[in-house]
Amino acid sequence: MTRLIAIALMCIAFLTSVARAGDWRDLHAMVAAAAPIGVEVEAPLPMEGPVIVTFFASWCPPCTDEFGHLNDLADTDAFADTTIVAINLFEDFGGKKNPARMERFLKRTKPQFRLVEGTDAMRTAFGQIDRIPTVIVYGNSGEEIWRFVHERNAAKTHATRQDLERVLMADGPRS
Repeated sequence: MTRLIAIALMCIAFLTSVARAGDWRDLHAMVAAAAPIGVEVEAPLPMEGPVIVTFFASWCPPCTDEFGHLNDLADTDAFADTTIVAINLFEDFGGKKNPARMERFLKRTKPQFRLVEGTDAMRTAFGQIDRIPTVIVYGNSGEEIWRFVHERNAAKTHATRQDLERVLMADGPRS
């Protein structure tokens, strides 16, 4: 019986963490306080959507491709009100960080949006992120409206500009 209660409590804790992952306003402060990577973005991080959050690592080939699509979207006037944030997770996969690799990644991808260092707390708060790239889109209301997770051996390896435009347009009028 004790074991059953312990399992039930673990399930409730997990579901609570996933439920919290649904609202940008609850996650905003954690991301705003994170250490920046590369060139720091001076603009304040807005509380309201639309917001695109992507999880990446410099060693991840699909992440490189995805950054091209995110840069294209960032340059589009129709989506000027959309905030893009990239959170670096799993950079030390294999046991060590490689700052030179990150520098090469930044030089190659030239991100035009905010990049921050991720933490285990962020990984959990955003719904147990365990694969990259993972992209979460928060709509005008701040609620999660779309999620892409790269699955091993999948034909689709990253979110595209077209995917993101479709999701953002379906969310309703721009603010």
